Amino acid sequence: MIRPFILIAFAAAGAHAERPADYAAGVPLMPSGNGPFQRAAVPAAAYEATVRPDLADLRVFNADGEVVPFAWVPRPAATRARPAAVALPRFPLYADRDRRDVAGLSLSVVRNAAGTAVEIKSSDAPPEPGQTLGGYVLDASALTEPLSALVFAMPDAAGAPTMRLRIDASDDLAVWHSLASDAVLVNLEYDGRRLVRDRVDIPPTRSKYLRLSWTADAPAIEFTAVGGEFAERVVESPRQWRTVSGAAVADHESEFEYDLGGAYPVDRIDVMLAEPNSVVPAEILARANAADPWQHVDSTVFYRLREEGGEVASAPAPVAGGARRYWLLKFDPRSGAFARVAPPLRVGWQPAELVFATRGPPPFTLAYGNRLATPGALPIATLIPGYDAAKGLPPGIGTASAGLSVELGGKDRLREPPDVKRWMLWASLALGAVLLGWMAWRLSREMGAAPQSGRNGAPPE
Repeated sequence: MIRPFILIAFAAAGAHAERPADYAAGVPLMPSGNGPFQRAAVPAAAYEATVRPDLADLRVFNADGEVVPFAWVPRPAATRARPAAVALPRFPLYADRDRRDVAGLSLSVVRNAAGTAVEIKSSDAPPEPGQTLGGYVLDASALTEPLSALVFAMPDAAGAPTMRLRIDASDDLAVWHSLASDAVLVNLEYDGRRLVRDRVDIPPTRSKYLRLSWTADAPAIEFTAVGGEFAERVVESPRQWRTVSGAAVADHESEFEYDLGGAYPVDRIDVMLAEPNSVVPAEILARANAADPWQHVDSTVFYRLREEGGEVASAPAPVAGGARRYWLLKFDPRSGAFARVAPPLRVGWQPAELVFATRGPPPFTLAYGNRLATPGALPIATLIPGYDAAKGLPPGIGTASAGLSVELGGKDRLREPPDVKRWMLWASLALGAVLLGWMAWRLSREMGAAPQSGRNGAPPE
């Protein structure tokens, strides 16, 4: 037999079960596929409505208003990838048959509507008939990343089995510096098998032009194509971005405050410079709450420079330190870039990601904003059986699409609730003081009435 107080306990637990109206706002989540789990990124609106910077006041509900279990997805480690190789336009260099010295050639590039051409002139004598192939010029001026290797489409194996190259680099086709003085290529065929070494590593270079050459006594090498490879680079997760306006700090020249509207986990920051050829040193400070002191984050230089063929600007500066809402930028007044008008501030962050169980009917609701909420996320290894941190989320987990933010319980859920215990304590103290005063007043009246009855009242005879 179940005792009555157990029933009361269950009833009380049911009465305090969370519901969507306990939270200020939320976004609908529509699952993709029929799997048991779905993943979703925390939308920008949630960072403005959550009370806890660790997003502890966040829940997932199904269409029946029931809480469904969820877990935070650990941020993956940075991955590295090598961009695909690109074909480099090549221009043959012909030198004297006797010397085949391409170092004595004067080169220039001509670009017009018909394309790109390399003009070649001998620096010590006019060209003569009977020249032979002595090298190539490779045009890498259109590339934006440094090259780290060259890959050659080798000629027929019937040629020389071993080839030695010299590789030089230049930005103006006049002054050259060496990248590889004795690079070896192998193109060997024997007994129906072929051994090829067609790749040469070079120091990372952003030079616009590369020159390939070989010694005068070596046979000419007729490459059918030459490709350039890039170094590996870090592949970063997609970021969300927001641009906000600022306000000048009173009595502080070239200092501006910015309110992001929420405690975003910002890890990139950029200043939108209006004028080209601007170079602005800056100190970056931030704080989570308006009453907190400013904390130094970093010092950097923002720039926007006009160059031939376009502009170059500073990359967004990386910053660390957690979720913060308020930012302060102190620009060096000697740069002359700003007076009292704040430049727009652009910030980027990688949104937190969660995975939830699709228990109950859709659509689901990602609710946020409750000052009374406590952390409700499960460990991800508890939510997903067999979860391996090294492998990340298992395949087959769908990505829920998020809708527009809707109001649930309203902004009242964000306000500090009245401290009932404190008010009850003060009420108890006040009531106790009133009771003690009344007891003291009554006692004083009784003590004042006792002598009077002794003087006027005689004992009976």
